[in-house]
Amino acid sequence: MLCDICKKREAVVHITQIKDGRRTEIHLCAACARKQNQISGYDDFNIVDNDFFRKMAYPDFQGQSEEEPRCNSCGMTYSEFNRTGKFGCPDCYEAFKEEITPLMRRIHGHSKHAGKVPNRGSGVFRTVTQIKRLRQHLQKLVREEQYEEAAKVRDEIRALQATMPSAEKGE
Repeated sequence: MLCDICKKREAVVHITQIKDGRRTEIHLCAACARKQNQISGYDDFNIVDNDFFRKMAYPDFQGQSEEEPRCNSCGMTYSEFNRTGKFGCPDCYEAFKEEITPLMRRIHGHSKHAGKVPNRGSGVFRTVTQIKRLRQHLQKLVREEQYEEAAKVRDEIRALQATMPSAEKGE
């Protein structure tokens, strides 16, 4: 459907108004919608830049865009971070903590960095990390009902635990 005003671009905003039992519709492209904030009856309704879509994505959202989080140290807003993809200072991580956590989960699948085992790590640290990985693998095997392989991994975990001091076994 084409825009009712310019008749050139695809309509992306559709407004239906019922007044005195009469229904009127207007279909606008994004460019014309921005210009039409002055349409009578829509003076205080910003069609494009309101928080409607943010509220749809985040139902708990209460604030207006003017009240968005801001870093106390450098003054950066979350919108600026969103636009550039870079923080202004180390304190931004704490200032935007609530917004970053769901973002990290969506991108990486979790919000905590597990890290890697350093090549020169101590034997106990290496063993603990190996046991954690084996336990994850064991859970996967059980979910996939590969019980024979799971039994081998379980025995490997027990053997590694037997080599560790009792305080470090993590049971």
